[in-house]
Formats: sequence, C-alpha cells, structure tokens
Amino acid sequence: GGGSCGSAPLGLDEADAAKRLVDFGQNLLTPPERESAWVLLLKQIFGGLFNIMLWICVLCELILAVALDGDDLVTPVVLSAVIVASATLQWWTEQQAEGMMNALQEMQAASAVAVQRRRHGGERVELQIPAEELVPGDVLLLEAGQRVPADVRILACTDGSLVENSALTGESVAEPRTAEAAPAGLALVEARNVAFSGTTVLQGRMLGVVFGTGDSTLLGQIATKIRTSRTRSSLEIQIEHFVHLIAFVAVGIGLLSLVANIASPRKRGIAEVLENAATAFFAQVPEGLLPTVTVCLMIASRQMAQRHVLVRKIDAVETLGCIGVLCSDKTGTLTSGKMTATDLAVPCPTGSGPDGI
Repeated sequence: GGGSCGSAPLGLDEADAAKRLVDFGQNLLTPPERESAWVLLLKQIFGGLFNIMLWICVLCELILAVALDGDDLVTPVVLSAVIVASATLQWWTEQQAEGMMNALQEMQAASAVAVQRRRHGGERVELQIPAEELVPGDVLLLEAGQRVPADVRILACTDGSLVENSALTGESVAEPRTAEAAPAGLALVEARNVAFSGTTVLQGRMLGVVFGTGDSTLLGQIATKIRTSRTRSSLEIQIEHFVHLIAFVAVGIGLLSLVANIASPRKRGIAEVLENAATAFFAQVPEGLLPTVTVCLMIASRQMAQRHVLVRKIDAVETLGCIGVLCSDKTGTLTSGKMTATDLAVPCPTGSGPDGI
C-alpha cells in the first residue's frame, strides 16, 4: 500500500511521554547477570573436580615439605604455577571474546530517532531523541538505512518499502512492508505492517507507532527465553566423566598405599607413610591434561577468529567437531548473505570435451 508519510497523527503529549517512560522503563533489553571478572578467574583456578584434585596434590606436597620436614618444594610450586597459568589463559581468552562481543553490540546500538510529539498547547513538533527514550505510543519516522529501535506498527510508508529481518529470522532476503492491516489470525512475525526492533530499513520511508519497547519487543522476548544457564559442552561432560574415573582410581590407590605402608612388616615413620601414600595418589593425576586441553582450545579459537568467528567460550570449539548432522530450516542462518560464483563453465567446441563442455 502506498501512502504519504506526511499525513500523521500528532503523537504523544510530552508530559504523557515522560509518564510512560517511568511506567514502561527505558527502551533497553535487560542485560544478563554477569559475575565479576575476578570471581570468574577464581572459579577458573579453584573450580571443578580436576582442579580440586590438583590442589589436593599441592597441599599434600606442602604438608610433607613444611610440616614433616620434607625437602621437595619445587613440585608444589611448579604444579601451582601450571594450574594458575592454565586457568588464567582460558579466563583471559574468554574475557577478550566477551569484550569484543560487547563492543559489537555497542556499535549496533540504535542512534537518535525522529519522533512526533505535542507541546502543552497542542503544537506538533518533531524531536530527535535517543532510542532508549522511546515509549509505546510514540510516532516515529524511519528512513532507509536506519535500524528499527523498537517494535513499530506502520501507519504510512512509501511504495516499495523493504526491511531486512535477518536479526530475527536469519534470512537476508529483504521483505516488503505496507501500511495495510494484516489478516486476522496471522502470526505477528509474518505481518507486513510491522517493523521489528533490531531489523533494518533497506528502502523507503515509514511512519509508525511504537507498540513494544525493551523486553516487550519480539527480540526482547527471544532474549528472555534464552537467558538461561549455559548448556555444558560435550568436552566438559567427557572431561568430567574422565576426572571422576581418575579421582576414584587415585583415591583408591592412595588409600591402598596408606594401608599397605601401615601394615608392612617394615616399620616406617609417619612422614614416610604419608609421603608414599601421597606419591601414589599424585602419580594417578594427569597434571598435564589441563594445560594441554587449554592450549589446544586456544589454538582452535584463534584459527576460528581468523575465519571471522568469535568464540565466547573456548569449550564450544570442540563441540563443532562433534557435529554429525546439522539440521536447519533455512540456509540463511548458515550463510553470509552474499551470492558468490564458485564454478564457471565455459562451452567448448562440439565434441572437444565431455558432454560438449
């Protein structure tokens, strides 16, 4: 449907808009709860059964060296350094990826938008306000190239108006927009008279009224649904199973060594008994596993970064290698939205090539 973008309702009264801003809040998605970077670092260093086993080894070695007059301080110091260094590397990599994600989100934030509002005397004025201050009922004008700052019902638009909904649907194909009312019973996401927050106006001019802001937008509802605890990667599950097995074996052998030393006909001092038991326990723990896995995942995440893929959690890199079948309802989710010629067939003289090509 055609239409003139000049024939518009007056918009909200400024006092009413201020009241709605208090009632509905700013036009922002509720950010997920984030732990302090230092808390995350401590969790990387001391969290997990495998790290606990390694710290138990360090503690045993320190007790033997300090309390029982042992002479090996090198082993606990080196093992502590390996644990801290490995955890710090993983933490630093993930913090860098998180920082890059935040920077990208800030770059994609909507700029000021033109809205129609009324003064106290009823005079209509056009204001440029930050997208965060939009409220339901605001009438705004969207131009080609603008990012839609909220869910908007189109009141009028130029013919041939197009929007890109790839942020919501994954499809890069532009979709037409019109001011005509959508048929009853049609899903909101399929309505042609609605422009959704996070999408982009590719062509035309649109005049619309805001009906959803912040978490009430379609994008906000999606974000709310997925704001759950992170699913554990297959690597985490496998390592946890392996560590449980190692812990069972290490504790069992440590206890057997302790009993054997106590029951031995050869009388040993308490320091020697504990040292033998701790050594038996310590020998079952693969101290090199943690740094080896961390370094391998870091190398993989760097290789992914060279292919313009940002990995927020380095454990997720290994998950890609576990994919046997990837099911998708559309190719737009997997492609970059660009058509590229990969092969070129040139006709040859008849009979000079297979099938004449």
